[in-house]
Amino acid sequence: MSKAAGQQSTKTLSRVVDLLVEYRIKLDALEHVLKETNPLVHELYLGTIENLKAQKTPEVNRLLTQTFKSKLTER
Repeated sequence: MSKAAGQQSTKTLSRVVDLLVEYRIKLDALEHVLKETNPLVHELYLGTIENLKAQKTPEVNRLLTQTFKSKLTER
């Protein structure tokens, strides 16, 4: 990889991280407002987030295993 391509990758990754941090801050602020204005909906929101996290782990593991197996068969 050339130096210019590496610098571009670093800038792109930095921008993605910046956006993730920005949106995380916004989500935290919205969650705080939701908690203050409607605690019942806030509890539903938290339950939904926990369910999504529980679903994500097996899905990520499945995709990583599939990717790893396909890389092994390419060799």
